[in-house]
Amino acid sequence: MPTDPARDVKLGGPVLKRLLGYALPYRWIVVIGILGMLMVAIAETGFAALLKPVMDGGFIERDANIIALIPIFLVGVFALRTVGAFLDQYSIAWVARKMIFDLRNDVFERLIHLPVAYYDKQSSAGLVSKLIFDIEQIALACNQACRVLIKDTLIVVGLLTWMFYLSWRLTFVFLAVTPLAAIIIRAASRRFRTTSEDIQSSVGDIAHVAQEVFQGQRIVKAYGGYDYVRSIFLRANRDNRRQAMRRALVAAASVPLLIFVVGISVTVIIYLSMSGAASVVMSAGTFVSYIGSVLMLMGPVKRLARVNEFIQSGIAASHSAFSVLDEVKEFEGGAIGTEGVAGRIEFKNVSFSYEDGDGLVIDNLSFTIEAGQTVAFVGASGSGKSTVTALLMGFYRPHRGEIRVDDVPLESYQLGALRERIALVTQEAILFDDTIRNNVRFGLEMVDTMLDDALEVAHVTPFLATNEGESGGGVGEQGGRLSGGQRQRVAIARALTRDASILIFDEATAALDNVLEAKVWASIRRVMRGRTVLVVAHRLTSVVDADCIYVLDEGAIVEAGTHDTLVHQGGPYARLYQSQARDKVPAQE
Repeated sequence: MPTDPARDVKLGGPVLKRLLGYALPYRWIVVIGILGMLMVAIAETGFAALLKPVMDGGFIERDANIIALIPIFLVGVFALRTVGAFLDQYSIAWVARKMIFDLRNDVFERLIHLPVAYYDKQSSAGLVSKLIFDIEQIALACNQACRVLIKDTLIVVGLLTWMFYLSWRLTFVFLAVTPLAAIIIRAASRRFRTTSEDIQSSVGDIAHVAQEVFQGQRIVKAYGGYDYVRSIFLRANRDNRRQAMRRALVAAASVPLLIFVVGISVTVIIYLSMSGAASVVMSAGTFVSYIGSVLMLMGPVKRLARVNEFIQSGIAASHSAFSVLDEVKEFEGGAIGTEGVAGRIEFKNVSFSYEDGDGLVIDNLSFTIEAGQTVAFVGASGSGKSTVTALLMGFYRPHRGEIRVDDVPLESYQLGALRERIALVTQEAILFDDTIRNNVRFGLEMVDTMLDDALEVAHVTPFLATNEGESGGGVGEQGGRLSGGQRQRVAIARALTRDASILIFDEATAALDNVLEAKVWASIRRVMRGRTVLVVAHRLTSVVDADCIYVLDEGAIVEAGTHDTLVHQGGPYARLYQSQARDKVPAQE
């Protein structure tokens, strides 16, 4: 996406100031690094200065004292440069990595506390790219830009000071190209900022495409979609290459052009020195020292010309990271704790849509669940069943109406404390690449007997001992080494270990066969006594024992009652139940 250069210039200052705030705690290490840079600059200037007595006193006059002293001074200069280079490079690298360590922690901390609605609009691969690639670009920029800006500037100042001492007239000629060099650098910096932002965006696109393909590799193979996914990846990869070459073009054009401009001034200086014009008369040693200083300036000038590439890339990456930090955290709720929450739930005229302007997913919904009841929500896909549980979890806030738990508005509770009293099992069982036991614990300290009880109730024990993930260290990415039914049983066990007043089972047994589903539900019913249970299901065999069943259609309740009552009414629930019963007969035969 094109960016406005004027806007970029305005953004650069505040972003850099904010980034430097991460270096402030380590300012004394920075001072050590700057001291090392100063030592390098003194050594560089000292070497250029020694060229004068080497030529005049050593080669021309053959002065024995100078010949004897020059090696000592040269060794001293090289030793000073060696020590300074070590202090400079290690100190600045240490500070840069600490800054990135702190910044990456802050970005991750903010990401995990952002609302679910933020994740609905972002690709997970793009967020990973921000956390890894973008922040690593900041590390590179901090290291390179800081060292080049400070060290090479000190070297330039030292060498220019020596050049002024040798011939102020020639030095003014040399500096005459400064305004033209500034124009080149300014134009290049604008282009570097734009291309750096585009490159970071294109890397996120590559990560997004690759993640989707890797996660869906079975579908790719099953449908022979190689050409399709290859074309998508090729498009993203080609865009990344195009943006990278745009930045390479700017770097390839700006730096040589700047060196060419400086080269013209060097040519003029050599001509004036040889011709004696403009009252410039030099000894051989002075000329060698002066030209040596000019040539030694080429390296720092070249690096300073390229430093914009790192600075603009760092600013663009910093802006990407800070944009995450500037996102508003998830609403944390009020000040009321959840001690003694019994689990009574009430929805009063609740309406909700995922996007402003979209149709309502929940429309003026009202119902009451008494503490300890088991209530089921059934209906067609998209009828709003899972949205009810998401609203109760505080993942979203209703646009209208009110949700109350134990007659207290949901917003009045501390959201984190309330969630500790609710255990959620979703159809997509989310597991982490760790052992089964650690997935069930998920950060909680608990005695083994409690853990073993949950594993037994959820029927995880039969495959626990032989599971490759348990013995080998992990269940794979998203639990890929387990079957769908096994993943769901691990997720159920995780929910059962929580001291929750409210249990939510959102299609929690959809991946289980009918026989195993019946066994799991029989075990769950034994441990959920006294708890409020919400069951979202398509398969009605798991809800027939519910105290109340709500049938949803387009976000509204169209039927409510027990299983027997709804079957006798002959409405939507009865038709759905009879349809599933007919489908079940051939399967049993």
